[in-house]
Amino acid sequence: EDPCRLRRAKRERGEVHQAMNRLNKSQKEKVRHFQAITDCNESLAASILRSNNWNLERAIEYVFAEGMEYSNIKPAVLEKIFKEYKDKDEDLVMAEGIGRFCDDLGVDPSDPITLVISRYMAAATMGEYTKDEFFRGFQRLNCDSVSAMKKKLPTLRKELSDDDKFKDTYEYAFGFSREKGQKSLTLDTAIGMWKLLFGIYEWTLCDSWCDFIETNHKKAITKDTWFQLFEFAKQFGDDLSNYDENGAWPYLIDEFVEWRQEQEGMKA
Repeated sequence: EDPCRLRRAKRERGEVHQAMNRLNKSQKEKVRHFQAITDCNESLAASILRSNNWNLERAIEYVFAEGMEYSNIKPAVLEKIFKEYKDKDEDLVMAEGIGRFCDDLGVDPSDPITLVISRYMAAATMGEYTKDEFFRGFQRLNCDSVSAMKKKLPTLRKELSDDDKFKDTYEYAFGFSREKGQKSLTLDTAIGMWKLLFGIYEWTLCDSWCDFIETNHKKAITKDTWFQLFEFAKQFGDDLSNYDENGAWPYLIDEFVEWRQEQEGMKA
């Protein structure tokens, strides 16, 4: 090999190593996470993250908003994958195909990781993926096969234990779970999703909240209530002693706190 080329490559590796050493622990972790999602090299990953103020989500969106500049996946490859799962009559991946897709990923369809995958697809409706959505998910995750996506599942699963990323998935779940044409979420669906998501987030009052909603509300759940409940759970956990009824919480949360305190008083 050309000695000059070898020296230049060695010098470039040294420069990258020095640049990485100047990053703090959090920035290095974001570089590794970014690489796992996009397959960018270390230097490019750090550069893109730096230009997006180290906001991981924004950096990932930036990469894939650039017309797949950083992905070499050919549409023909994705078309072949899509055809493996698409419905025989509709140009969609529907319930049966999603079931087989999950089987091939080695996950249960009820596993919350499927919500993360659907969020990367920007899928609009539970139980179906359009071709554009299916392609988008594979492109955003830079996967050219189902097995490649399967290898990224551990990285994607970490998003469920990160507060900011979990919030993204939680908020996405509202629109994803709604019936077509509806602004609110049916009560049964909302309760099912809360138990699924807060089972991961480990909010210990989730069952109590669901009991309250089933007994006292009996109506569809609005977007405001859905979004604010996560902030409520994050701020108070299972200790409602510092709850301010004059705060800007939805009335339903005010009523829950009052109901919960009455329940606790009855136990005492």
